[in-house]
Amino acid sequence: MRKGLPGLLCLLFLAFFTTSCTSLVSYSRMTDLARLSLAEGRFPDALTLFPETAARGRNAVLVRLERGILLQAMGRYEESARELEDASVRIRQFEDRAVISASKTASQVGTLLINEGVRPYEGEDFEKILIHAFDALNYLMRGDLEGARVEIRNAYARQTELAEKYEKALARAREDNPEVSWEDSFQKADRARYEELRKKSGDVRNIYQNAFAYYLSSLVYELGSEEDEAYIDLKKGLEAAPWSREIVNDLIRLSRKLNRSEDTEKYEAAFGKIDQNYGKGIDVFVIFQQGVAPVKEELSFPIPLVRGGLAFASLPVYRFVPSADRAAEISCGGTTRVTTTLYDIDAVASRSLLDQFPILFAKQVARSYIKARLTSRASKEYGTAGVIGGTLVSLFTERADLRAWSMLPKEIQVARLFVPEGTPSLEIRSASTGRNGRIDVPEGARHLVVLCRATDAGLHLQTKAY
Repeated sequence: MRKGLPGLLCLLFLAFFTTSCTSLVSYSRMTDLARLSLAEGRFPDALTLFPETAARGRNAVLVRLERGILLQAMGRYEESARELEDASVRIRQFEDRAVISASKTASQVGTLLINEGVRPYEGEDFEKILIHAFDALNYLMRGDLEGARVEIRNAYARQTELAEKYEKALARAREDNPEVSWEDSFQKADRARYEELRKKSGDVRNIYQNAFAYYLSSLVYELGSEEDEAYIDLKKGLEAAPWSREIVNDLIRLSRKLNRSEDTEKYEAAFGKIDQNYGKGIDVFVIFQQGVAPVKEELSFPIPLVRGGLAFASLPVYRFVPSADRAAEISCGGTTRVTTTLYDIDAVASRSLLDQFPILFAKQVARSYIKARLTSRASKEYGTAGVIGGTLVSLFTERADLRAWSMLPKEIQVARLFVPEGTPSLEIRSASTGRNGRIDVPEGARHLVVLCRATDAGLHLQTKAY
C-alpha cells in the first residue's frame, strides 16, 4: 500500500475526531445530569458531577466555572472564588499562548483542520466578564469590599479588552471570507432558529457592557461611602440596561443626595418621580437568580464554496430552557416590591452567538477549502478510495463545539427596597410558583444583601449584613 501525506492526515483526522468526540460526549452527559440536580435544588449532587480531578485537559476551564457557580449557590464563597480565579488564570494562559504561537500549537492546528471542539475551552466573551462579576459577589457576601472592588475592576478591564479583540477578529473574518454570507446560509438552513436568536437578542446593545457588574459595583461603592463612584457606575449600568427601573430609582435617589439637581430633573422627566421616602431606612438589595442557562445544539447546513461545490457547516445554536419562575416578590408590612430583569443570559448568549457567527463561519469555510484540497490529493494518489475516505473524514470530523457554562441561571433579577428601622424580617416569594422564604434582618444592620437562587425545590436564600 502506498503511503503519503493524505493517508497520514486521514489518520490524524480520525485520531483527533475520536479523542474530541469521546471528550465532548462525556462532558455533555455530565452536564445533563448536573442540570437535573441543579433544577431540583440538589447543589451538592450537581457539584459531585464536576470533581476537581476533572479540571484538566480541554475542559479544565469549564469544570472550574461549573464548580465556582455551584459553590457560590451553596454559600461556600471562598472556595467559589478560588475556582473562578483559577478559571480566569487558565483562560489568560490559553489566550496568551494563542497569541504567541497561534500557528504552532496542537489545539490551533486541530481547530483549523478538524473542528472547534479540539481546542481547550476558553469561555465565551460574556462568560469571561461574568467570571469577575460573580467573583465580586463572592467577596461582597464575605464582607470583603476591597476584594469586590478588585474583581469589579477586572470585569471592566475585560470588557474593554475583549471588545477590542472581537473587533479585530471580526475584521479578519470579513477579509478572509467576504463572498460567502453566513446569514443567508443560516436562514436557508433554519429560518425559525435564526429569527428566534434575533428576537431573543433584541434588547442587548453590547455584550461588552455588563449591567450586572455595573450595578453590583455601584452597591460596593455605596457600601464604602463612595457615592460619587457609585453614581458613575449607575450611569454606565443604565446605558447597558436602559429598561432597568431599579437602576433609574437609584440614579434619582443619589442625584438628590449629591445635589445634582439637573440630573434629577432629567431622570424624573424621562422616567417619572420616585417616592420621597425611597432611600430612608434599612437598605435591602435582592439578587434573584432564576432558571438555567440555554443549551447549545448543533445546526448543520451547506456552504456554497466560491470556487465551486458545497461544504457542510456544523455550528452551535442555542435551545432555551423554560422556567416556572418569572420574578420574586419581597414583602414588608403592606409594601411589596417585585424583582425586575437586570441581566438576561438567554438574550446575552444569543447576541454573543450572532456576533461570533461571522468568525466561526469564516473558520468553517477555511476548513472546508483545506479538506477539499486534501480530498483532491487523496483522489490522485488513491483513486476512488481516496475520494471516499477524504469525504468521510471531512463529514465526520465536522462537529460544532457545544460546550458552555451550563450552571449559570437563565436571568439575574434585582430589587432594592428600604424598610423601616427595627424590621425583623421580610417575606420573599416566587410570583409565579408561590414558593416562598423568609429574610431575617439582623439587629443593627444598615444594609442587607440577599442572594436567592430559585429551583423546583424552593428558594435558596443567603444574606450578608453591613
